[in-house]
Amino acid sequence: MIRYFALLSFVLTTVLVTGCSGSKPAAVEQAPVAYQASPQSTPPKIAPPAAPKLSEVEEAVNRVFKGAVVIHPDYKSNFLTGDFNGDTSQDLAVVLKPVPDKIAEMNEQPLWLLRDPRTPYNPRAPLHVEKNDVLLAVIHGYGANDWRDPQATQTFLLKNVVGSDMRVQNGKEFVKNSSGRKLPRPQGDLIGETLKGSEGYLYYNAATYSWYDPKTFTGETETAGAFHGRGGARRPQ
Repeated sequence: MIRYFALLSFVLTTVLVTGCSGSKPAAVEQAPVAYQASPQSTPPKIAPPAAPKLSEVEEAVNRVFKGAVVIHPDYKSNFLTGDFNGDTSQDLAVVLKPVPDKIAEMNEQPLWLLRDPRTPYNPRAPLHVEKNDVLLAVIHGYGANDWRDPQATQTFLLKNVVGSDMRVQNGKEFVKNSSGRKLPRPQGDLIGETLKGSEGYLYYNAATYSWYDPKTFTGETETAGAFHGRGGARRPQ
């Protein structure tokens, strides 16, 4: 009997010791891991467009006009870049002169829209390119490469709007700095300049380009400017 109680006491002691030694230590709360943005959750940095090179401008002009015009040599600032039609793509505005023996070809079946922003568009009285014209071409950007893209051919060819001191004016800044005046509703950047002694702005709205003279502006009128897609140009009707 004494041996039985001794054996039972030994067994109980062993169980208690084993149970105590097998218990888990109290969990210690760890500091949270600092958040690290994954490449997918970090918006990529968009580099500003590179300044245009003359060779790139010449390439864009030849792409659209196929040798029918040249960059006008008499203007110091003969090309500008900006988002002139407000589609977030960079466009090219360049001062041109027609090649004399290409005039008839330019007027035959143009692949651009010829407009005079200072007069209402009249489809019954189509405009023509003349040999002494000083023209402003606005080549709208397309795709990731904007106006440099090989498919960027949507172009407005504008008469009677090339002046001096041509510069790009941000559309939002233009509205902000002109509070209290009657203003047009530009869809993008404007081109400011001095034209025939008056300070004014060339701007895009309602599918065409118009002229704004702060001294004479009374409001916008409905225009019938033809619209064509972002890529290739559509012939005017």
